[in-house]
Amino acid sequence: MALSKPIEIRNTGLVAAYWRLTHCQIDHAAGIAEFRLHGWPSGEARQAGKAPLPGLAYRATAEQLGLPDLHAVTSAALYAAARSRPAEDGTVWFADAEDA
Repeated sequence: MALSKPIEIRNTGLVAAYWRLTHCQIDHAAGIAEFRLHGWPSGEARQAGKAPLPGLAYRATAEQLGLPDLHAVTSAALYAAARSRPAEDGTVWFADAEDA
C-alpha cells in the first residue's frame, strides 16, 4: 500500500507524489507509535530503487490510532492515521490522498 499526492518537500521545488510507510517504532512504555512516510517522485522511481526524498514524521497513541493497544498496530492503521492526523509539522497532508 502507498498514498498518492504531490507534495513539495520543504520549499525546495522537489515534489514527491508517491508516499510509502518506511519506518515504525513502538514505545510500549510511553504508549506511543512513531512512524514515517517517505516520498518519491513516482512509484516507478521507488520501484527502480531510487532513494526517497525527506519524509514526514508522525506520533500517535493506540487510542488515536483507534486500536485497543499498540500490539494491534498494522500498516493500514498507520496509513489511516496519516490521512486524518497532523504530521509533526502540524499539517494534515494526506486527507485527500488517493491509494497508490
